[in-house]
Amino acid sequence: MRTAAILSSMYAVVVGAGEVGFYIATILSQEGHEVAVIDRDRTSYEKAAEELDVLAIHGNGASPRILEQASMGRADLLVAVTNSDEVNMIACLAAKQVGVPLTAARIRNQDYLEEGHVLSAGLPGVDYVIQPEAAVADEVIKIAAVPGALDVETFAGGQVSLVEVQLAQGSGAALVPLRDLRLPSGVLVSGVMRGGETMVPRGEFVLQAGDRVFLLGKVEATTAAAELLSGQHGLPRKAILLGCGEIGMRVALGLEERRIGLTVFEKDPAQAARAADVLRRSLVIADEGIDERILVQEGVPTADVFIAATGDDRLNILTALMAKQLGAKRVIAIVERGEFSRVVESIGVDVALSPRRMTASAILRFVRAGTVLNAAVLDKSAGEVLEFLVNGSSPACGRSLAEVDFPRGAIVGAVVRGETVSVPDGRTVLEEGDIAIVFAVADAVHKVERLFASRWGR
Repeated sequence: MRTAAILSSMYAVVVGAGEVGFYIATILSQEGHEVAVIDRDRTSYEKAAEELDVLAIHGNGASPRILEQASMGRADLLVAVTNSDEVNMIACLAAKQVGVPLTAARIRNQDYLEEGHVLSAGLPGVDYVIQPEAAVADEVIKIAAVPGALDVETFAGGQVSLVEVQLAQGSGAALVPLRDLRLPSGVLVSGVMRGGETMVPRGEFVLQAGDRVFLLGKVEATTAAAELLSGQHGLPRKAILLGCGEIGMRVALGLEERRIGLTVFEKDPAQAARAADVLRRSLVIADEGIDERILVQEGVPTADVFIAATGDDRLNILTALMAKQLGAKRVIAIVERGEFSRVVESIGVDVALSPRRMTASAILRFVRAGTVLNAAVLDKSAGEVLEFLVNGSSPACGRSLAEVDFPRGAIVGAVVRGETVSVPDGRTVLEEGDIAIVFAVADAVHKVERLFASRWGR
């Protein structure tokens, strides 16, 4: 949750035009904000200058002279996401000195951070710190704990969840209009991705095997619906983890907390010994984990989930594909490079998680307009899910949803009123203080934000 509101139209400076910075700048620019991007690497700078509608500046983002070129004094937001923690912190400090109200930085060195937190505070000049490793580990644990899930996001203090699944071959839900689909009470099919295009389906829409389906609603209901559509049943009981570095150790501890049986492969003997000392209910094997005979022997063919988190993209992809071929129900690969993550799911990996994309998504949570409490940017540009606190003077308040001019690519999937969670219909009237969870395709986000913004401004 953020503590400071950002104007619906703002000027943002992004320091670092690598994959994370480029992604953030793209989203902000598409939403109509003024954006400047700074990078000392000429290739990254030229890519931003040529492909984005931004002010691109070539130079060191920690340099006062370069920051002055970006007119830092009038910026509403600075985001520092270079590969250097120190540059990111210095850029935030410099921004605060000239009055920038909100700063966010990517920090990877654990010596700077509070133990065990995805978001940390307390660094001078930095309002929000994103820890990529913690964010990825949390995402892996959430996905692993829901049958058939490809993505899991939670809202309203854990009362509402969005679960993405792939409709299984031979599913009884295929070729049935949504209005006739017998899903558990309390869940809605809020979106469907087919052939790379995301749409908000209506009652006559018919699902097809292979569709990526976004389920939104009560946590128990979305989990039950995920089982129904994915064909995978029951909570995971057996997991295999390859790699026990920083991300791997966080994942292992999280899976142990959920009482999931775990076998860990770690090729470094010293790291394997440390893992064996820390993990109390897991089997740790000092092995690289690429020998098919050993993988079969240790139960990969019967695993509910296989997670490759070695820090080596190619090894993660290779072993995940091998595990899938051996029979693992779901395979998750941590893939740092975006050019890999975009294709590996098409060749057999169920989930490819990019620390860089998740860093960008976490930062973007803090730069939404209107009364946004939380936001999740979905993978493959599928869209966003936004959590709004309904303002009494907003266009969406006091009218039935059928009367509100929602864009075609958006739908209110859940409403929280006090302790009650409901799936609304066209007759539902939003009241001041309600929490509305909205699924929106990318080009509908800005209009949805306007519907929930105060008519009188801030």
